[in-house]
Amino acid sequence: MAIRARDGGPPPRLDRITGPDRTGTAFAVVDAVGRFVDVSLQPGWWSALGAARVAAGLLEALETARLKAALVPMILRRNGYEESPSKHRMPEELRPGDEGFLDAARGRITEAYRLIDDAGKRLREREAVRMVGGPRGLFRVHARGGRIERAEAIGVQGPDDTDRLLADARAALAELARVRGELARARGEL
Repeated sequence: MAIRARDGGPPPRLDRITGPDRTGTAFAVVDAVGRFVDVSLQPGWWSALGAARVAAGLLEALETARLKAALVPMILRRNGYEESPSKHRMPEELRPGDEGFLDAARGRITEAYRLIDDAGKRLREREAVRMVGGPRGLFRVHARGGRIERAEAIGVQGPDDTDRLLADARAALAELARVRGELARARGEL
């Protein structure tokens, strides 16, 4: 997509990135920065994954999609699409005696203290374990802080449960993404 765009097409729009599990029967979709959007299962999922491995397959697909999303900026840079240089440009350095130097120094010190406090909060969040389940009780995600450790499908009897299982997985993963977003906003990352 990046090469075609560079050859005269519009810049690539990569707001939906898909990733499969190793069987090709579980799929996940994330946005350009790796946030959960959706999951799906192909018709052959029961024979490829079964009840015992379907939750792990959905998480593998999510991890694959997130990995692809992380690679996108590198691929775009390699193909001539760079972020605006002004986006990362630091302001001109003030020197002692310059007007505004003390205010700028105080601001940096305040920001440093905030970063130290945030690091402590993140450490405590990493240690916190939470379990998020879907409303039907068919899919549960176990997370430590904002990182998914494992998931499980409970009571799935066969391919006839696909729609209910996916609805539960979507609800649980969306709730976990919402909580992760709130934590990131509270830390000033978003």
